[in-house]
Amino acid sequence: MDRKITSAKNSDAEVTCAVLAGLTHVVIGTNLGLPGVILPQLTDPTHQDLFLNTSQVALFGSLLHVGAMAGSLMGGILDIYLGQRVTLLLAIPFCLVLWLSMSFTSAVWVLQLLRALLGITQGFIGIASTNYLAEVTQSEIRGRLMSFLDIGRQSGILLVFVVGCLDLTWREVMLVCGCVTTVPTFIGLLFLPNSPRWLVTRGRVKEAHDALIFLRGPHYDSKLELQSIVDHFNNVTVKKTSTMRQMKQMQEPNVLYRLLFMAILTVLAQFTGSVSIVTYVVPIFQAANSTLNSYGSAVSIAGLRVAGTLVFMLVVERVGRRVLMVTSCLVCSVSLLLLGVYFLLQNTGIDVSILGWLPLISLLVYMPFVVAIQALLSILRSEMFSTSVRAIAVSTMFVVFYTSMFAVTQTFPIMTEVIGEQGVFWTYGSSCLLLALMTTVLLPETRGLTLEEVDDTFRYGKKIVLTIPCA
Repeated sequence: MDRKITSAKNSDAEVTCAVLAGLTHVVIGTNLGLPGVILPQLTDPTHQDLFLNTSQVALFGSLLHVGAMAGSLMGGILDIYLGQRVTLLLAIPFCLVLWLSMSFTSAVWVLQLLRALLGITQGFIGIASTNYLAEVTQSEIRGRLMSFLDIGRQSGILLVFVVGCLDLTWREVMLVCGCVTTVPTFIGLLFLPNSPRWLVTRGRVKEAHDALIFLRGPHYDSKLELQSIVDHFNNVTVKKTSTMRQMKQMQEPNVLYRLLFMAILTVLAQFTGSVSIVTYVVPIFQAANSTLNSYGSAVSIAGLRVAGTLVFMLVVERVGRRVLMVTSCLVCSVSLLLLGVYFLLQNTGIDVSILGWLPLISLLVYMPFVVAIQALLSILRSEMFSTSVRAIAVSTMFVVFYTSMFAVTQTFPIMTEVIGEQGVFWTYGSSCLLLALMTTVLLPETRGLTLEEVDDTFRYGKKIVLTIPCA
């Protein structure tokens, strides 16, 4: 009890790390939301600037995810040798250069290339910030602080939607987003320590101890936590720190099981419709014959996603991962089912004017819970793998993440044509139910466990009795 109280009093540095890690994800959010606010200008033939045809628009949207896949693969290697913090310090300035270059480009092919390169930096940032925050935070508050990543990402979407509402050209939108999301974050990262767990993997134990003192405070028993990290690393990994050794260790059955399980959860989570509904929120409202302003609807949806993530941060360490995941999936499934019913009635010629409120209400209920699903998956990605393979394993999971994101955004228009809007939303609702089932049956509760205890739970099947942490 004394240790938890002491750590809670000395968690200011960890909160600072969480805020700065969250700011790196604002970059990712602005990348995701950018097409929705600048494509109207880029597809206007009367606009005296660059013009994108239909195929170029699809390429502009998808190249970000293709680049992110490549960045996720390379980012894991950089994390191993340079550490997460240094990787972020390299990626953030490069990201600013790309934003500025896009805002001044005069050729479509250059714009597309820069968009793909921006995706690569997004892959670097996603892996490094996720692993860094997981490794510097204590088990009692890890879930809550990891939520800052999702708050940052949702805030980035909101930011670019709000900027898009202003009377700015698409070039000015890029300038604003590029400068606002990168400069303050880079400056803040300069004052943070490297991850103590990464330092242990490189044999820099003294620096790891100094990092723990910075993070936990001088009155916390840092030596005890350091010894636990070192012992677990030596016993489980036998100092498997190189890329090839990590790849070899990932072939172990227990690690392969976790990779497969996490990959399935990741794909199912993307097919809950979170990204595709945000990407196509304007066409969805138009198909529902909504009279609401498209940009206003986009801002309200983005704002609700931020609010949902904030609520998630407050309850995640009180409710637990499994209960929150199952509850969120069930609520999302019901919301999507009702939305599908609305479109079925409309597409069969039935007058649904009396139900004109249903699409908006369904999405307003859906959004806070679907971001909780995404936030939980972010936490599980960082918790599920041991320090010895975390860099490569999380890198692999981000490849799956961006591949499934690419797939769901690309298939939404095709699925709408083939099975109708109702079929699309019922498919997403079914994915929610399957995700809830897998969570109930296969996912152990990780709330309140250290990263080493989580690894032991998956590795040895230990039954750990959890207690509710002190508020």
